[in-house]
Amino acid sequence: MTDIIYTRPAKTRMQQRGIRKSDIPIILACGTKIDGETYFMRNRDANREIEIRKREIQTLSRLANRKVVIRDGRVITAYPSSSNDQKRTLRRGRQKGLVK
Repeated sequence: MTDIIYTRPAKTRMQQRGIRKSDIPIILACGTKIDGETYFMRNRDANREIEIRKREIQTLSRLANRKVVIRDGRVITAYPSSSNDQKRTLRRGRQKGLVK
């Protein structure tokens, strides 16, 4: 459902009701499908998705400053990166034109 077409009345009602176009794909992806035409974002659906994102945020926070080295599709090593290692790694990436 990448190409969603909005009728003029739908655009008007959405504006009146504070529903953005960017909200519709979220409801379609996370809400409960009632029938072939109707999707409903229940409190249960919203709470489930919030918990998923909270876990994702916790994981991202835990993985900050970690480094993984992959060679030939294999993980060679993974470790917490010191500030000196981070600077060296980023400098090397900039020299190769891979990091801005």
